[in-house]
Amino acid sequence: MTQEFGQKVSNASAIGEGATPLRVALLLLPKDAALPDTLANQPVRELHVDQTEAELTENKLAQTLEQAVSWVATGDLVCLQGAQQTLLLMPALKAAQHTLHPHAHLAALQYGQSQSSALQGALARAKRQPDSVQCRTHIDDMNKGFDALCRLISDIAQRTIRRSDTRRHYWFTKPYQGRVAAMTLSAGESQAGAATSQLALILTQGTGRLKARSLLSAHQLFFLIPGSSEAALNQGLWALAAALDRHGKDDQQASQPHDQEIALIEMMQANLEAFATTAPTRFVISLQATSIDALKQEISAMSEALTSVCKEKGEYRTPSGSYFSAAPLGQTKLAFVYPGVGTIYPDMLSELHSYFPALFTRLQQQGDLKAMLQADLVYGGDDSICQQMPLSNMAIAGVGASYLLTKLLMDEFAVQPQFALGYSMGEAAMWASLDVWQAPHQLIDKTLKDPLFTQEISGPLEAVRQAWQLSDNESIEWNSFLVRCPAEQISALLERYPRAYLTITQGDTCVIAGCQHSCEALLKELNKRGIPANRVTAMHTPPAEPLAPKVAAFYRQALLPGAANHEIKFISAANLARPQEQEHDQALNQHKPLSSESIAESIAQTFCHRLDFGALIQSASRQGAALFVEVGADRQNCTLIDKILKGSDAPHVSVPVNAKGTSDITTLLKALGQLISHRVPVSLTVLQLGLKRQLDLLLQTKVQQANTQAKTHGDTPHAAPPFQEDA
Repeated sequence: MTQEFGQKVSNASAIGEGATPLRVALLLLPKDAALPDTLANQPVRELHVDQTEAELTENKLAQTLEQAVSWVATGDLVCLQGAQQTLLLMPALKAAQHTLHPHAHLAALQYGQSQSSALQGALARAKRQPDSVQCRTHIDDMNKGFDALCRLISDIAQRTIRRSDTRRHYWFTKPYQGRVAAMTLSAGESQAGAATSQLALILTQGTGRLKARSLLSAHQLFFLIPGSSEAALNQGLWALAAALDRHGKDDQQASQPHDQEIALIEMMQANLEAFATTAPTRFVISLQATSIDALKQEISAMSEALTSVCKEKGEYRTPSGSYFSAAPLGQTKLAFVYPGVGTIYPDMLSELHSYFPALFTRLQQQGDLKAMLQADLVYGGDDSICQQMPLSNMAIAGVGASYLLTKLLMDEFAVQPQFALGYSMGEAAMWASLDVWQAPHQLIDKTLKDPLFTQEISGPLEAVRQAWQLSDNESIEWNSFLVRCPAEQISALLERYPRAYLTITQGDTCVIAGCQHSCEALLKELNKRGIPANRVTAMHTPPAEPLAPKVAAFYRQALLPGAANHEIKFISAANLARPQEQEHDQALNQHKPLSSESIAESIAQTFCHRLDFGALIQSASRQGAALFVEVGADRQNCTLIDKILKGSDAPHVSVPVNAKGTSDITTLLKALGQLISHRVPVSLTVLQLGLKRQLDLLLQTKVQQANTQAKTHGDTPHAAPPFQEDA
């Protein structure tokens, strides 16, 4: 039967229309882990794929896979044992009968004389079109073949796609479309004796998911020290230091390699559980570090700074992320700030899906997440394409990043802002992200196609052509520049440069835009150096003012039920343009309910006129906002806010949730630590569940290693923990 199946796999006729796809369920297990409970009494055929160099010449991996598939074809359960992992293969029907959720399915296994012929045959066998394959992998080094196969299955189960060893991101698909991957490897000669050189596999998405990665671990420590006085805080710091010292002594006596990690995670668990279940205190210190020794240094530094910080009612932070505020601002002063276009960057937010898989699944079901983040441009691997994308694509990706981070903060950590405001197009992100608009996803396709974004205020700049009264054959050389200069000095010279505009003022810097030669001449007269943005947009310029009705019509969207009486106070730059006799410092919904019309008009007013971001932040500060959390890609607004409020008597803190050039998770944990220290209610459930998963994994690994040692020495193995079905 095995020989017959081998002939079937390698026979060229198997790639014809009559061949049916394989339905082999694939399930990853840790090495030596117990089988799922429902398979406990099932007979298992075992094959070992940890090859020696001599065996490589026989292409054992390809033959082992062929043998395993042939056994599965007869209904058998097959276990492939590798050096690090175990791969379980079984008929898909058997997996369903035993209520198992495979991490992937093997849909085809096909030999060929070349990569292309093997792949073509495998696709035909799997009944898949070439464009359905989103990930292709080729393995030349057979010594890495099994590990590569397991990694690919793991990637499918984690919804991760790899561009290289260092670049990976969420595996985007169209709504309700599964992931499909192809893998080719050098195969030599098949069991049937055919002279072949390549083996192709087609893998498809299963129903199983690998569990979310834990935000915290033995290499990402996070402790909270509550207290109602300086003395209580110091007592908490040194109690933790003493516990770490005891831990160090116990570690010297540890008999198992994972005992130190287990003890450390149990300490974090106990710390977070105690914090979550005791009454709130006036102060909280957040401590973060990557090792025990580093954590001890954080404790010492915090203790030394505590007296002066408490005396000055200031704050103290370390590069590692530890933070303490002696004057907590609280949730009532919390404002979400939404950045404008231009803050997105290649591979932004690429780590988050591994830690929040349920969130990504939910967002994918609600709308086209791939389009929302403009994934082909942001994660395509060519940084220049991302940096030079058109305004419409950039706007969508910016709003998408803000939308994702808003849902992460509010849904996963229960952070609730009191205020919300946006920088330029950030106002649109604000309304889209905070459960105001009924169908914000509908704006994606509309933004890509509407002439307002593709032709009038960007692209060929038809609005500018009309304002400057240019003929169709006259070109427009447009650019914008960031310049460190007071707005008054620029305004005083604008009459001499009618095609140069002051578009945005933001503290000690401004943005000018218009005819590139006019802007350069203006900068020369100012004796200032401008940093070119090389971005084509006429937003916030006089040529855009006649477009206000079109902008309002574009953003006139139906509201969600109950959104009219939203609890968040929405602050719009449009209020700053009101006549002097009217009240500037009030939210758009301060005295009247929100409406589609009022939101659309405020966006149009903001987009089509000069933006004074400094005045917007000052107004928000006067209204009570003080804890500014930037919800979007990078941290550019935080930098601006700090400069704008630097000389202000009002207390303020800016908190980035994301920062280009740093780990997504590190920045997120720093933000959470700051919010907790400012006594903003933050749910710790995600952190606690992650630690529990991490602890379960370590305990499982410990038992597996003990079993391996017992088998080596001929002892009776310990009872292995039961297999836990992935979520």
